[in-house]
Amino acid sequence: MNPVLGIKPALFGVKLQFPSQRRYDGTLVSKPAADVTITLEMNAMNPEVIDLLWDTLPYRSLQTHALVTGDHLYHLVPSEALIHLAIKYGTVTEHHPAAPCGNVVPADLEKLRLVGDEIWKGQLGAKKAFEVVVWDASEPEPDAQSLCLRLQRPGVTEEVKSLVNEIHHMVGLTFSSCPGPSRLQGLLFRSDGLLQQRSESHMGYYVFDNILKVAATRPDFTLQQLIALYRDFVPTTAEFLGYVGHAFLRDSNRKIANLISLNVETNPNQAEAREDFLAMVSVLAQYINLLNAQNLCLFPWRHTVEYPILKE
Repeated sequence: MNPVLGIKPALFGVKLQFPSQRRYDGTLVSKPAADVTITLEMNAMNPEVIDLLWDTLPYRSLQTHALVTGDHLYHLVPSEALIHLAIKYGTVTEHHPAAPCGNVVPADLEKLRLVGDEIWKGQLGAKKAFEVVVWDASEPEPDAQSLCLRLQRPGVTEEVKSLVNEIHHMVGLTFSSCPGPSRLQGLLFRSDGLLQQRSESHMGYYVFDNILKVAATRPDFTLQQLIALYRDFVPTTAEFLGYVGHAFLRDSNRKIANLISLNVETNPNQAEAREDFLAMVSVLAQYINLLNAQNLCLFPWRHTVEYPILKE
């Protein structure tokens, strides 16, 4: 048992699952799946964060590698209160604000370094998805295929519940994987390039996540003020991303906008109305953050080869 928290085991199990086929530089290499299990030992530096993480266990997610901050892995945590779980395995090359929660056990550090290198090469070269499963290490390892993405905010009114479930279902289909390109080949570079810029910097982390943060930490913000933030910052970007191929995102925003007018603003019960609004924001935030994680695997890093400039 954790000697500080007193109520929870100190170890998390983290299993990184490798695809059996990898493609590097256009060559298909057949290799057996090499699943690796890493153990993390929690400490007492940030018990509130550990509690939030603990409440999500067990879960699976899409594992990605940092692009510019050095040797660390991170993945989306399926929790409104958290965004990422990052695991450092080497030198971090720039300031990386985070809440330290524990350490990889020494015996697993070399495995983790090898895993980090494989994921780096796979992400940038092979466009392969890597799945991660996280669980309480005092319990048996869960069957990854049986882990379902939990719905965090179901909503209150039936119309909102239906839309939240629709978006949640779409997220759950691919939360720990990376679907093949669903857009026309000619739009892939433009779509993914703009998504990388807009979903992360404008919509996902800065707009949606901060609306949820303001709602949780600023009780002086009224429901109407939260709605104003949504209307000011979301629709234009959602429409633009729909134009370059992300129709589900655009259509979901349109449905949310409609339900804000029909269900949220007309509901005299402000508590119900607020919960309906936050349920829709929360589930679409998760979808957008997932798109950003998947984009790291789908992004055409070798674009000068994959998308050559045609000479007239």
